[in-house]
Amino acid sequence: MKRLLFSALLTLACSAAAQGQLKVAHYFDPLGGSHLVASLEWLEGVTEVFRSQSEDTRVDYELFAWDEIDQRMVVDQQAGVAHDVTFASSQLTPRHAAAGSLQDISAFVEQWSPEELEDLSWSPVWEAGYPYGIPTGVHIRLMAYRTDLFEEAGLSPPTTLDELVEQAKTLTRDTDGDGEIDTWGLGIYLGSQRATAELAFTPLVWHFGGDVWDAESGEATFASDAGVQAAQFLSDLVHEHKVTPEWVVAGNYDDVVLRGLLDGQFAMTWGYGSYWISVLEDEGLTQGCWPATVDCTSTGASVFVTPTDGGAQFGNSWIVGVHGRSQQPELAFDYIEAMVESGTLEGFADGGLPARQSAWNAPEYDSDFYRAWFDAVARGRSMPTTTRFNELADAMTAALADIVLRGLPVEQTLERYQREYNASYAGE
Repeated sequence: MKRLLFSALLTLACSAAAQGQLKVAHYFDPLGGSHLVASLEWLEGVTEVFRSQSEDTRVDYELFAWDEIDQRMVVDQQAGVAHDVTFASSQLTPRHAAAGSLQDISAFVEQWSPEELEDLSWSPVWEAGYPYGIPTGVHIRLMAYRTDLFEEAGLSPPTTLDELVEQAKTLTRDTDGDGEIDTWGLGIYLGSQRATAELAFTPLVWHFGGDVWDAESGEATFASDAGVQAAQFLSDLVHEHKVTPEWVVAGNYDDVVLRGLLDGQFAMTWGYGSYWISVLEDEGLTQGCWPATVDCTSTGASVFVTPTDGGAQFGNSWIVGVHGRSQQPELAFDYIEAMVESGTLEGFADGGLPARQSAWNAPEYDSDFYRAWFDAVARGRSMPTTTRFNELADAMTAALADIVLRGLPVEQTLERYQREYNASYAGE
């Protein structure tokens, strides 16, 4: 009996080896919401396309939590655990590159036609992930505003920071005369989450002509003149102009930027993400905009590009790449090609806005609403390519908390946090 069982197991093992097996790591937990259910169904469709071209290959899915998949790929690389295809976060590409948990796929991509390469490499998220991954969509941020409040005040979206501040003053109002402000002109998140560094502070540093980290030296540079101006601007919104309440340093990003707009607490919010387009539709503030249609119109809220010099906001995406331990990178890349194929990629529910430039030529993206999103994507920038970005973001966020909440001097506070960061992580 034991001999027969061993023989049967050996036959199954040989059959599997002959058939071939591809492991695909993803985060599409069907218990996580309808968008993840739709994404899993999309992945199954990709597998069907791949299997039609590689009939002898079995595809096995490996489910990870969305906020743990990057870490697991790094840990498994170090532990000798192999995967083949995996999703990853574009802003964590430097960490994967340092750990070897994603393979360089440039040799495969270089075989694409110039047209195919241009169609996928046009946005900043390509640069953030390549050559370790291909973007599966785009997440970008801009300004969202209540069109009803703007129309009531006779305003149109601002195009400069000065205009932004002046309009925010006009829109900050005590509507019932009880001495308490009911509507604030500008909501911008300044709390302890990483969004403060990514969406509020860094884009303003870019506006003032600086950057928060130097790639050549590997040192933080957020205490530069540009950083000082950026931090002062944020502090002034709260304390001098009084268009933003102090409580934006508490709570979380969603409460300030999303709920604040929906509830009418803010006339406009800074750092509104493309992942919330569907919420505007659900709340009746847009009509025919999610999913995108040719009839997309604003019925209470709309968006405009952040009115900084260059209009750059943080752009990122889920990328798909080949795990560092994969022994079959060619086959893994065949699966990736089936995934990012034109006409297939657009069906990825959790991908965000289209990764392919050609997809934006469809009639449903020709509305003013989506033209603003397109402009924001084209102007977007990635976060610094340091493997210590989390620590860098924490340092900037903590400095801003001391400046805005505790009233500590701007320049000295930034310099102290920059000095502490560089003492621990310079060169990484």
